[in-house]
Amino acid sequence: MSNALAIAADNDVDGRWESPSGPILVDVKRTNSMRDVRGALLALAYRVRSEASTSKALCVLVDTRLSQGRLQEELQRLRGVLHPEIAESVHFLVGKGVRGHDRVVFSGSFDNVSNDFRAWLEALVTTERLHSHTPQLPARQVVVTTLAQLRLWNQPPVTLKHLQQTCGVSYPTVATVLKELADKGWLENSDERGVRLRHLTVGEWMELARDHAKQRKVHLFIDPTGQSSPEQLAKRLARLQSANKLPRSVRIGGVLGAARHFPALDITAAPQLNLTVETDPIRVAEMLDAGLRPKTRAEQRIALAVHVARDPWVITDKGTTTQGTWAGELECLADLIEMGFVREASEMAHHMELTNKKGDPTT
Repeated sequence: MSNALAIAADNDVDGRWESPSGPILVDVKRTNSMRDVRGALLALAYRVRSEASTSKALCVLVDTRLSQGRLQEELQRLRGVLHPEIAESVHFLVGKGVRGHDRVVFSGSFDNVSNDFRAWLEALVTTERLHSHTPQLPARQVVVTTLAQLRLWNQPPVTLKHLQQTCGVSYPTVATVLKELADKGWLENSDERGVRLRHLTVGEWMELARDHAKQRKVHLFIDPTGQSSPEQLAKRLARLQSANKLPRSVRIGGVLGAARHFPALDITAAPQLNLTVETDPIRVAEMLDAGLRPKTRAEQRIALAVHVARDPWVITDKGTTTQGTWAGELECLADLIEMGFVREASEMAHHMELTNKKGDPTT
């Protein structure tokens, strides 16, 4: 849209709309904390003051339990201590998604806006919601899976500080994980500075994958119509990612992903689509197919399994440049075990062991 500009240089806001009466700065927040809201409104007030031409500043709350009444009270308190010219320029809106539709409905202190602005704001909020990372995998497991993937790439040893920064966890967490792995004899003895896993056996890769499968949170969905195949859902995912409606961190695992890493996989057809995500799994499912529904009974056939985890393919530089939309080997191996393909998973683990010892052809 010609009069809508996404802000790149202004890191403290998420979007900027150029209206005839002046710019509207937008900050999208996903919080239930009034303290966060207070800070966001105050930061927007500072921005309004620093930009003489700015007419409005808008804090948009999504997926929040805060009521409009409480938000209005907080806004009035803030306006009471601000300069009058600034006070009336700061506003809030609450955005709520409409199930089954790529829409967000807004309400709050900001009224009389154009339909074009509302459409732009819907797109901005949808993007911010889906691109925000909400990993629910335990911090310990993030470190373990990252070390496993670095081993599969035959990368050199890494420092504890590098692991801490890459995984986004504390130093004590990294140190605890390394002690556990050392006690199991899984760390490599090397004169090089840093740490890495030694070459693992088939049994050890299977143990690692089983533990990983237990740690992940999974959301299962069914297709009441029976018309969406895993391949069709994967194609829809590709289209949504190409249009920047779903983030690249949504990765395909399961049978489809495993076959990418292990072409000799002895499974003729994928029974379901498996995804690894760092964002809202329910929203991802809705965007792929609005007709999908959460699985509620054991006999229902799974069409889509969405795992909330951090895939090292995403959080490392190599993963963002060479992997495309496929989940890493450990994610796919865990998916196979979870689906009951234990023999096939063991064969893939054997392939991983041999490939790793020979050297990763992609390095």
